[in-house]
Amino acid sequence: MRFQTLLFVAITASAKRVEFDRCTAIIVGAQASSTGTPMTTQTNDCSSCDFRLVKIPPLQHQVNASRPVWPAVQYFPRFVGTARGSIEYSQKLLPKGFYNWSDTKPVGYIDQVATTFGYVEGVYGLMNDKQLAFGESTCNARLWSKPIYDGGHALFDIVELSRIALERTSTARDAIKLMGSLAEKYGYYGGYWSGDEEDNLSEAGETLTVTDTTEGWVFHILPDDTGASAVWVAEKVPSNHIAVIANAFVIHAVNLTDSDSFLGSSNLYDVAKRNNFWDGKTMFDFTKVYGHPPSDPWYSTRRQWRVFTLANPSLKLSPNTDAYGSDYPFSIEPLQALSPHDLMRLQRDHYEGTAYDLTKGPAAGPFGNPDRYDPGVYDGIPYERAISIYRTSYSYVTTVTKENANASVVWFGPYAPHATLYTPIYPAALTLPPQLSRGSLLAYNASITFWTNALVGNTAARFYKFAHPVIEAVQLQIEAYFEKALQQDAVVATNTTNYINYITNQSSIYVTKAQLEFTTLFANLMTRFHDGYVFSNFSELIPGVEPMGAPKWWLKETGYYPPKSTQIFVLFAWVAIVLSAAIGFWFGQRSTKQQRGYVHLK
Repeated sequence: MRFQTLLFVAITASAKRVEFDRCTAIIVGAQASSTGTPMTTQTNDCSSCDFRLVKIPPLQHQVNASRPVWPAVQYFPRFVGTARGSIEYSQKLLPKGFYNWSDTKPVGYIDQVATTFGYVEGVYGLMNDKQLAFGESTCNARLWSKPIYDGGHALFDIVELSRIALERTSTARDAIKLMGSLAEKYGYYGGYWSGDEEDNLSEAGETLTVTDTTEGWVFHILPDDTGASAVWVAEKVPSNHIAVIANAFVIHAVNLTDSDSFLGSSNLYDVAKRNNFWDGKTMFDFTKVYGHPPSDPWYSTRRQWRVFTLANPSLKLSPNTDAYGSDYPFSIEPLQALSPHDLMRLQRDHYEGTAYDLTKGPAAGPFGNPDRYDPGVYDGIPYERAISIYRTSYSYVTTVTKENANASVVWFGPYAPHATLYTPIYPAALTLPPQLSRGSLLAYNASITFWTNALVGNTAARFYKFAHPVIEAVQLQIEAYFEKALQQDAVVATNTTNYINYITNQSSIYVTKAQLEFTTLFANLMTRFHDGYVFSNFSELIPGVEPMGAPKWWLKETGYYPPKSTQIFVLFAWVAIVLSAAIGFWFGQRSTKQQRGYVHLK
């Protein structure tokens, strides 16, 4: 996590150790996409992050102006003030009765450019008005550094690099070159630096998936060994392939002489050799050279396996590999072109139907809850890490178009993917709906989409196998409705003189509809599934009420049935009682007969 001041570093350090920001990003080449253009995704899996989606407007700057470099804060509020052009970050919109926030202070400056593009951002930058889009996934790395405002020498982290790239570039290749050059010149620091070595390394690296209207790239970066520069590499995703990053580097062989497919820092090999990460003779494998293996070897690779095998079921890929995914390819060709809705389904996955299905087993409870909450401080065998996870701030899918730059879309879903409604947002819109751009984790607010979705997700989790099919039906229906609405918007685009105002209004209409649908869904779920019963047939004189019941295996696990040893004891006890009664009866009968034999005649 990134902090504004040393005080915030000290206050939040212990909380940061509990649960790191862990995200999944998928990138799709143009020919592998049903849209004919690249797509990318991200699940921002963070329990404490600022979930707001905010529009930063295009701006004009004075000659010789300086561009402030901001500390990248993930918790609410990630930025305070109007210096970046958005009213959503102003102090007057901050909630009352909490901390007394002040305007965010810069930690450094670089030269400003005359004009900056508008873009939408969450914790990281998402997409700009020129259809440059990002996904993100934090990765383990072998080198870490401190920021300039906490005793180090590095000015940039991945958040500010993504923002500057969105402000200044329109192609993936240019964005990567700009971010790489800034990081090399001014230094790069990762997501954490004030814990033990293992914690620092686990957040030291970053990956951005970067797309424009024609190309898709995977960009890896980490600090160099001086703490004042950076090491980075980027590989282009073949146009008919997809790639996935799940908190681990995935670029292996590198060929910087092939500038069409690879880009990299000038120190890529030197830093590796002087730190004995690479001998300079064997094949250079970026992931093995600079990646730090996680304590759970399948935390990352299992998600890679899942995406690849869902996209191409004929792929012969084992779910078990080493910590580096050495036998996994960088990218694969899907069996057929993937649509935005296919990517939404991938992001909602819990390994259903596999040996790792999180809706099965004792930890899922009697009703198949896939959530595996933070176990706390206990050591043990980690639960499987699915793509969809309960602690997600938001997730999204980006789509772009060659015909109309203003028609690009971010399908945005606040809260966990399996309990959200992906809603189309136009990044070129003048403003974003307040249901997305406001609110915080500090207080529940029924008008904020995140909280509406969280209400649905937490309610459904208790009776998941009954409630989730109802959620899924609404998701499929409304997301299909949105898809048709976007097609109509494309027709309108050719017949309107003020398209920007039109798409601004449409974004608001879509978000309002999504909010209403899930508000209604929550009421439906509560009505149909509560207190261990399923209620139905509401139009009948007497509605149906059926107990949900519990599977026999779960009843056994929870002691509903006595243990076998107890059952045997009870059986023996009953046998003993019966035998005792029988013996007693026999002796009683015998005694009676003897008494009759000795009766004196009178």
